[in-house]
Amino acid sequence: MSIFDIFRRKKIQQNVIEENETGVYFHEDTFNQVEFLPRENKEYLKSENQKIENFSRENFDGHGFTDIYIRDESPKTIADKKIDFEELDKILLTLGLEKITEVYEGYGSGKWKCENTFAYVYDSAQIFVSLKDNLVHDFWVDGFRFHKNDETKNKLKSVLWKIGDEMNLLLNDWDLTVVIDLKDESEIEKYLNEEF
Repeated sequence: MSIFDIFRRKKIQQNVIEENETGVYFHEDTFNQVEFLPRENKEYLKSENQKIENFSRENFDGHGFTDIYIRDESPKTIADKKIDFEELDKILLTLGLEKITEVYEGYGSGKWKCENTFAYVYDSAQIFVSLKDNLVHDFWVDGFRFHKNDETKNKLKSVLWKIGDEMNLLLNDWDLTVVIDLKDESEIEKYLNEEF
């Protein structure tokens, strides 16, 4: 994500959220932190994740980080795949996820409604999709690794596998610096069980 992406997102946001608003909220720091990306990026993602790991070790002073790492955009973005939103919407709804049309983001006390952004929810796990010209522009998840219930984990595993299989996508977790092959159920299971 470049600095311009932050401004692009802010520009399309409107209507500061009121206390009584309903919908789904995501903290802006989670935007694309665990994102779906085209399978063609697999080797790049492995390499970039390793660079981030090395940078983190070199710049940690015991209390915090002495420098920041700014990653480049992946060689092939999710927008490059030109995924039709209606196709993705159908897949996610067929999987039994609840679609939420009111999506908000922000930081601290500032919260804004996101235009052309949808959330798909199961339990407290969320999938976010932002659009440009009715094509998927950003596609990320939040809250997938925090479930202890086996039923929920099994459901999330099937959701991730179906997305990976149908759309030929990987999931990259920039926080954990790990790429998950969504066509490999054992990798998905390890990810959901936080075994990386």
